[in-house]
Amino acid sequence: MNKKYSVIRMIIWDFDGVLAPTDDDWAAKGYPLTDGVRDILALPNIRHCVATNGSLEQTLEKIKLCGLSDIFNVQNIFTIDMARSGKGSPDIFLLAMDKMNEKPENTAVIDNSYTAMKGAMKAGCLPISFLGRKRYDNSEWPKRLQNIGVKHIFFSMEGIKQLLEIRDGNSV
Repeated sequence: MNKKYSVIRMIIWDFDGVLAPTDDDWAAKGYPLTDGVRDILALPNIRHCVATNGSLEQTLEKIKLCGLSDIFNVQNIFTIDMARSGKGSPDIFLLAMDKMNEKPENTAVIDNSYTAMKGAMKAGCLPISFLGRKRYDNSEWPKRLQNIGVKHIFFSMEGIKQLLEIRDGNSV
């Protein structure tokens, strides 16, 4: 895949496991952000939205618990029940870009899911895989992603931030 991406102007985030750690007991414990997320959210000239397989109500509660209500709200959270199908298809990403008035070549998707990376590529977005959780601490996940054409695989948000800072129109 040698697609040329223009300047990245929007990031479509996955919530569970990317913006914040996945925890079955999130309501009781709160929802801390993944280290380095705030640095990416502070990058200039980039808008942000969430695409999730979760419900809107639950996602809004998680956003509130982790202190991101100033960035994410009902206008820029897109859930599976708003799209025709889940993240394995491009539908939720196309919906997010349509509602946010952005083009695929200017959009990155940061997700930890193999199926989401496939859907992001089908939508024409730059797929960025974040594998910073212990369950991905093996060589199989990166290999699977590379086999479908994902070139940008990171285990920390710092690497993603550095990639996004290279936004001068060069091919990424």
